[in-house]
Amino acid sequence: MRSTTPSGPERRTRRSWPGRTGLLSAVFCTVLISACGGGGSEAKSPDLAEQDRFLREYVEFLNESDESGLARLLDAHPEGDEDARARIVAYGGQDWDVRWSRASEFEGVWTVDLTGTARAEGRPVRVTETVAWEEGNWVMAPMPGIVPTPSNAAGTEPPG
Repeated sequence: MRSTTPSGPERRTRRSWPGRTGLLSAVFCTVLISACGGGGSEAKSPDLAEQDRFLREYVEFLNESDESGLARLLDAHPEGDEDARARIVAYGGQDWDVRWSRASEFEGVWTVDLTGTARAEGRPVRVTETVAWEEGNWVMAPMPGIVPTPSNAAGTEPPG
């Protein structure tokens, strides 16, 4: 007579509640870690469409002389407020109609040339900015004079 009890690969085993709880906890933790981005060192890649959005907002804030909006956009570096103020003084309210081109010689760093006209004054605009992708944010290099230059930096003359 044949046995009707499953054996071999068809056999099901019963797991205890502690065993099931441990398995469920492990699966839950794996899903949670993956969802929170802690599952590896994968950083978000730079997206040039996002860089275009960043540059459009930059030009809009300058045209509107919106210092607080520009400071929020530039907040990825510690001197964002001072840098925004200096940029508004230098370029604000000129009704820029610009386009940009970019080149990258180093991974994550672009030289962006903004060209066009400042319609409020009817003069050409030619500004070059350095834009970098750092820790998932677009960061614009501060204007000269915003960040103090160390005395031993390249291109500075020794005191005396």
